[in-house]
Amino acid sequence: MTVAATTSMLGLFAGAIWGISDFCGGIAARHLRVFWLLAISHAFSLTCLLLSAELLHQHRPDAHILAWGLCAGIAGGVALLTFYHALSLGAMGTTASISGLLTAALPVSFTLLTIGSPSPRQLAGFALAACAIWLISSQPETHSSSERDAGSIAGRNRQKKLVLAIVSGMGFGIFLIALRQANGGGLLWPLAAARVGSLSLALGGGLLFSQNRFTVGPSTSTKPSFAKTPWKIGVALALLAGACDTSGNLFFVAATRTGRLDVAAVLSSLYPATTILLAAWLLKERTSMRQSFGMAAALVAVVLIS
Repeated sequence: MTVAATTSMLGLFAGAIWGISDFCGGIAARHLRVFWLLAISHAFSLTCLLLSAELLHQHRPDAHILAWGLCAGIAGGVALLTFYHALSLGAMGTTASISGLLTAALPVSFTLLTIGSPSPRQLAGFALAACAIWLISSQPETHSSSERDAGSIAGRNRQKKLVLAIVSGMGFGIFLIALRQANGGGLLWPLAAARVGSLSLALGGGLLFSQNRFTVGPSTSTKPSFAKTPWKIGVALALLAGACDTSGNLFFVAATRTGRLDVAAVLSSLYPATTILLAAWLLKERTSMRQSFGMAAALVAVVLIS
């Protein structure tokens, strides 16, 4: 297997597992405050990473590697908080696609500046993957008559979602770049340092905003079947989201250690496809024609990039 194919495979694995994490986190965000959701999931994954590093006798990297990991964790924590908060507001519409495009665009721009341009075929694959991310993530937003009557409120809500999408996309992009810079420290310790950063952010934010309604109650959930979900299931979903997020991070770091950052970042940014497929399978949500075209475009993009 060629280096490009290995990087592509690892990047796709990362995206698939991140999609599972987002699906679990999106549901859990309807029943847990987003700060505590992040704290629970990342405390669990930090414990697993530290235990694994000790059991496998992983060599502790020097301070600058850990600093990059810490920066990655802070950026990723901000991104996840804003992303989960946007998910808890309801259908994200085009804002989800903006987040996904920025997640891929920042590492691609960084790689172009530091390493140089990939092959023309891979560039075509990047462009097609960007189209696929947009088609898969974006959905036309529908507005009820009451929402149309309150145009200014709806406008502010759309603007809020747009800001959340931009912040989360930039945070995810910086997270991927910082993880790439820390991959000289192996697989486990940089991720453990990242979890320290995101966990500190979540705990601090949770205490600071403990009186703030930075959450969504069951009454606003768009899925009645989850309206009376016990908090214990919300915690279980948070733990599963944390485990999947960490597993996806491991695959992504492995991908950047074998090949180019832009290839790994673009392919792993196709994670919304997994979330959409899980929603269709488990929640019986219908996949739109636009999303089906997007998934087909993603398959062609994978072939071109690989």
